[in-house]
Amino acid sequence: MTAEEGPSAPLRGAPPRARRAGRLRRAALVRARVALYLGRRLGPAVVAMAAYTALAAALVRWDGARHGAALPDWGATMYAIYTQLFFEPTDPLPSTALARAVFWVTPALGALLVAEGIVKVGSEVLEEDRRRALWVRIMTETFKDHVVVCGLGHVGFRVVEELRALGHDVVGIEREGSEFVAVLRDAGVPVHVGDARRDDLLLHTGIARAKAVVCATNDDLANLEIALDAKRMNPAIRVVMRMFDQRLAAKVGGALELDQSFSTSALSALVIALSARLEGVKSAYRLGDGARVVCELDVPRAWTGKTVAALEGTTDLRVVRLARGGAYEAARQDHVLRAGDRVVVDADADELSRAV
Repeated sequence: MTAEEGPSAPLRGAPPRARRAGRLRRAALVRARVALYLGRRLGPAVVAMAAYTALAAALVRWDGARHGAALPDWGATMYAIYTQLFFEPTDPLPSTALARAVFWVTPALGALLVAEGIVKVGSEVLEEDRRRALWVRIMTETFKDHVVVCGLGHVGFRVVEELRALGHDVVGIEREGSEFVAVLRDAGVPVHVGDARRDDLLLHTGIARAKAVVCATNDDLANLEIALDAKRMNPAIRVVMRMFDQRLAAKVGGALELDQSFSTSALSALVIALSARLEGVKSAYRLGDGARVVCELDVPRAWTGKTVAALEGTTDLRVVRLARGGAYEAARQDHVLRAGDRVVVDADADELSRAV
């Protein structure tokens, strides 16, 4: 998928098999947090129900005792009130006035408690948007040392994709729903929807526990504001900031003590320029006054018969990987390059252009 294409394919970067145990632990932790959340939401109603059951049982027993009625034990009386709360009475209507009033009022109170539970919890479980927001909040609470990516457009989406491929936990922020957001959610990435410049939303991403934040919106000032807010909330966090203005990107990082600022146009321009000269360009970067390129290519005729050590000793390049009739493997210094071999090299762009 290119940067111009939509996220038509499933998100890459599923965690490796070695992380399966971690995923199972996280799933158990999420379930526990859901139970805790529901307990907190329903806690007041449960406490009120228990208090009412005890008080109503005491009133029924007191009223019966003063009228000389035969009384069951305390447990039986409380069970009778409890079943009245949920419209499943087990005892007949008492003969005394106060006890009868309690038996009549109890089902109505039970209806109120059930209605309160539906209002507080039912809507969050049954309504898709609120259920998703609850899942995002609970998932985010389980993360620590994660990366927060602000802005999930073409660049932000690919950043999340690569971070997941490297095995990092990621929390996203996007101003509104999009196809990218939908794909990330389907892949299990918690995405908060809203303006990342809001302090409360940034805090909800666990920014205080995060190890890095990537500011990748399409607004330079918004990225700068998010970066400064992140540093204020977590001085130890690593900040990587996208900026369209290349001159500003070069100045901002050092002046504001941010870790890295970059311009996507500047990063891609060198790759595009070198791709016009060379085949198989994977990435490129500037080092001092020169340009270096990571390139995948068939071994040129001039290199055949040489060992990797001999080639690296006479040329400004490093053989990173070597494929010989199969998958890539580490290139040993004593490997002799043959016609038909395929290599990945990190080389000076000008020297590589002359060699191939």
